[in-house]
Amino acid sequence: MELKKTARLRRARKSREHIRRLGKPRLTVFRSGRHIYAQVISAEDGHVLASASTLQQDVKADLKSTSSKEAAKAVGKAVAERAVQAGIKAETNEMEALYL
Repeated sequence: MELKKTARLRRARKSREHIRRLGKPRLTVFRSGRHIYAQVISAEDGHVLASASTLQQDVKADLKSTSSKEAAKAVGKAVAERAVQAGIKAETNEMEALYL
């Protein structure tokens, strides 16, 4: 069991390092049984640039449940708006453009 956890943590660290080398901010999402949290983290210094969660009053105002698909959409919209306000712009590449 410990080997499985170590391997998972190694893969996660490797992915974060790759994103850091690209110089792009990364989006992290955590979903508990009751709430959804999202953060945009800087590539340079690892500081949080924008965040949103279903604990915030403006996000959960019109939600029936804080752990549903609708809640995830609301958190995604809120974190995107806050990221744009923080000066983060999305760069679409050819593969991303195919799915838009």
